[in-house]
Amino acid sequence: MKKKRTKNSILLLFRKIRLAIIKIYRAKGSPSEIALGAAIGAFWGVFPTFGLSTPLIFILYRFIRFNIITAFAGALVSNPLTSPFLLFFSYKIGSLFITPPKNIRMEDWAKHLNEFGIIMLVGSIVLSTVVAIAVYFIVIYFVNREKTQTKTY
Repeated sequence: MKKKRTKNSILLLFRKIRLAIIKIYRAKGSPSEIALGAAIGAFWGVFPTFGLSTPLIFILYRFIRFNIITAFAGALVSNPLTSPFLLFFSYKIGSLFITPPKNIRMEDWAKHLNEFGIIMLVGSIVLSTVVAIAVYFIVIYFVNREKTQTKTY
């Protein structure tokens, strides 16, 4: 019984991702507004805000003009399947910039929590920025291609 629920959850997740891609293709606005929205959503989706990506998108929307629907679609980069990997990569990238503490005993892990947090923060900033830039250029390419193909028919 549990396998079936897990399988249904994975199928539901893929359905949500597919719908997000369709929303990006059908979004109104200029290609740069659509791509910027997806990039901002991807940034907050990758950055470990743990549920705060929606309010952060709304706050940023008040200051920058972008497509808010594609921002929510872009935030789906982070989901229960990808979050552990994103956190792992954030830590690994952060450890390229900040040397992690060595030889930590299990009893002393709480003493080094600040150091691990800073490493994760640095790695998350780098990873989120790289993903957001990549999403921007990928989305703008496909939206431009879709709009030019639609105009020719």
